[in-house]
Amino acid sequence: MQRIFRLSSALALLTALLSTTAFPQDEEIETGPSNESMAAYILKQLNEREQNAYERFQKSMADEDVHSIKTELQSIVDGYERLISASPDYAAAFISYGMMLHRIGERELSYAMLARADELDPNHAIVKNQLGNYQAEEGKYPEALAFYQMAIDLKPDEPLYHYQVGNLLFAYRKLFIDDKLFLPNGIDLEIQSRFREAAILAPAHLPYRLRYAQSFFDVSQPNWEAALEEWQQLVALAGDEGEKQMMQLYMARARFLMGHHTAARKIIKGIHDPSLDHSKDLLLKEINAKHPR
Repeated sequence: MQRIFRLSSALALLTALLSTTAFPQDEEIETGPSNESMAAYILKQLNEREQNAYERFQKSMADEDVHSIKTELQSIVDGYERLISASPDYAAAFISYGMMLHRIGERELSYAMLARADELDPNHAIVKNQLGNYQAEEGKYPEALAFYQMAIDLKPDEPLYHYQVGNLLFAYRKLFIDDKLFLPNGIDLEIQSRFREAAILAPAHLPYRLRYAQSFFDVSQPNWEAALEEWQQLVALAGDEGEKQMMQLYMARARFLMGHHTAARKIIKGIHDPSLDHSKDLLLKEINAKHPR
């Protein structure tokens, strides 16, 4: 069952390794029962070698080092192949191997390994999540939603899975409505509900908080009072002045859409970050078109 993976160049390998999944491993992969102790030991060694190879690659780009790491990665792939051949019912090995294949850009094989892991043990949220990612990338949005929901059922306190559902529903909003899987108002409520849940579960994680606040601009009947409150909190949480002014610009847009054009202009007047000049000018033009001075 040996497979050879040829990475065409050091650049290709760099791209594959540094473009790691946006959906990181969120749980420890459990080893099998006691009679699989040798397989668990081998799997642990492969995991450690794989992580070490990634770390070495990111620290050094000399040609001879890249070649050495490519050789090591191929050896790890061979090790996984031998392990799953010897232990064809060991779900943890298929999970680790599937995650590695995803990491190096082998999407189809990654999906096959993770699908097999799911057949062997359907109780791993990380596997449901990765299978959902694959389906979403393939445009199979109902299937992706089903996998993401199963991940939530298995691990409801993981904010990533709620965030995934919000992004999926937003990206395929029209198709979900056209397929009569959601009504327009219903899908808007669900989008915001998922982003809000992710933000609640990880209140210190700015990307989740930011996406929830942005979602008020995405729906047809937003609660602008709630939106304004969220943007005010994000301004207070901003890590630096540039980030703070970006949040203030969003807050100015919320004020404008609430009909508070004077307050919006006042906020914009205090924004001086050059990187926001274009967005600031566009918003001012919108305000002036609807509410001339």
